[in-house]
Amino acid sequence: MTIETPRLLLRPHRRDDLEHLLRYSVRPEYYRYLPVPPLTPEGVAALLERRIAAAARSDEMKSWVFAIEPQQVGYTVGATRISVVNQEHQVADIGFALDSDFYGRGYATEAARAVVSFGFSRLGLLRIWATTDVENEASCRVLERLGMKREARLRHDKLMRGEWRDSFLYAILQPEFSSAA
Repeated sequence: MTIETPRLLLRPHRRDDLEHLLRYSVRPEYYRYLPVPPLTPEGVAALLERRIAAAARSDEMKSWVFAIEPQQVGYTVGATRISVVNQEHQVADIGFALDSDFYGRGYATEAARAVVSFGFSRLGLLRIWATTDVENEASCRVLERLGMKREARLRHDKLMRGEWRDSFLYAILQPEFSSAA
């Protein structure tokens, strides 16, 4: 499954992405707000293999992880995902992370908008939500650009590298996205 936007190709990860993933994903600024341990080259390689294996099981898909590849760059500079949390209730959550060398170009917003659109149009969802660390102002701006509303502050909801962190909960309903798109 691939999604094309005016500037991006959102596609499944491939083994030849490893070189680019290793370049940026081991940087502390990449995983600063992600609830993961510091990433190592071995951990990144294992993560890539898990993503490739999951994409091969398309008949079981409840979560789609896309490499973010700017068409003019030609290699992955991040990832975005959508995960169906409850099919009966038509609810999913999204996430995204980007190589710090590509901050400020609108790629995160464009990629996140594409997966939200995919969720509403292709997966038939009603509600899509995301959480972000309360200090991650850039992610808050991305979510707000999508038309998501800040619904709550979740206190001590993530343990990140030994420290409890608060998150903001954002969400959007399908009718809100349709009118905002």
